[in-house]
Amino acid sequence: MTPAYQGRALLRQAPRRPPGRIGRIVKALGVLAVIAALAHVPWGSIRRHVLTVSDIRVRGLHYLDDSTVVRQSGLQRGTDWLAADLPRARQALLADSRIREAQVKRVLPSAIELDITERVPVLLARHGSPWELDGEGVLLEPLGAGVVADVPMLTGVDVERYRAGTCVATAEVKRGLAWVRATAVPELELAGRISEIDVSKGDETGLVLMSGTRVVSSAWPPDVRRLSALRVVLADLEHRGRAAQEVDLRFKNQVIVRPAVDAPSGDAASRSS
Repeated sequence: MTPAYQGRALLRQAPRRPPGRIGRIVKALGVLAVIAALAHVPWGSIRRHVLTVSDIRVRGLHYLDDSTVVRQSGLQRGTDWLAADLPRARQALLADSRIREAQVKRVLPSAIELDITERVPVLLARHGSPWELDGEGVLLEPLGAGVVADVPMLTGVDVERYRAGTCVATAEVKRGLAWVRATAVPELELAGRISEIDVSKGDETGLVLMSGTRVVSSAWPPDVRRLSALRVVLADLEHRGRAAQEVDLRFKNQVIVRPAVDAPSGDAASRSS
């Protein structure tokens, strides 16, 4: 019967002799020589030449431009990728009044990505020239001379003493922002039709529409039902081709329409709401 294993598999190999003292010394000296050689390699110089920032990518911009954001971050292409101070770059970005949030991260093989959340302007206010306010009341430095968003002007407030980036928390600004939120409800169809929000009087707020019609209401926004009545009245006026000088929402269950100066006197109307 043929055995299951044959040939060299059945041969017993002679055990290896452990290296002697001289062999161990030679091996240790070799390891030390390699370590000493590696210690003299200019790793920092090699890293700076090989691992450099090849690209800085910016995401999330709507108003700002890429070059402005990169310059604000202080990061530069061609610098040491691993040594780039990302927390410092993030703080530099957040110092810009128009940036609400910023994330800075390394992206393999050698890029850096800036993920930006901008502040969205919702109102204008006089600061010499018009400056923008975002939905939290933060004052935004203009992008350029005369460059502002197409949003309502908030009148009856004084923001000239505030610096860019300040959250203006006055009662007048809070009231203006409340009107922005109230009229932004899609079904009201009022967003984009308001050119001015006047909070100069403590007991009422005035809205000036793009058509020139002035809407007078309580100081703080009424409920959606009352604002829906305004939408219906404005739609009816447009359908009939009539112009209104003023629409008054201050009276309960009534919307009073005062016709434009050149309209026939019989056009004045009071509608139930």
